[in-house]
Amino acid sequence: MKKIIIGLDMDIIPGRSIGGISLGDYDKDIIECINNKYVIEKYSFNNQLGSYALYKIHNGAISFTSDEQGVIIALWCEPPYKGSYKRKLYPGITALELKKISKTQEIIKGYLVIDKNFFIYYGMPDNIDDFNSFSDIDDKTIFNELYVGNLI
Repeated sequence: MKKIIIGLDMDIIPGRSIGGISLGDYDKDIIECINNKYVIEKYSFNNQLGSYALYKIHNGAISFTSDEQGVIIALWCEPPYKGSYKRKLYPGITALELKKISKTQEIIKGYLVIDKNFFIYYGMPDNIDDFNSFSDIDDKTIFNELYVGNLI
């Protein structure tokens, strides 16, 4: 087992990690490293592709999904996570703030991509279902789920 330092205020690394947890890590290693520091909830689910586990750390501040071998294949954060990417992108940001700090915003595969960085992206809020472009979204809309991965 490799030693992993986990924190709820660490920098987010696009395409790789949140809070010290990385895509490709093993879920059992993460659980061992947490060792009662945070509350962990585990849920199991199946779909046509296989069996998976969903872990939520500290009320979902960091969440990840692992496959049947225990490899982390999806990773995201939500408030109360306090870390960010370049002090610019973080969970709980408003649409207005995103408009101010970015040149482009586009929806790719159901996720919001900022400035064509396909390695860090936002999940769309549940209450958004009818819009033609990002500029149609109300400035007060909050984007809570921030993912790392690869949408290319």
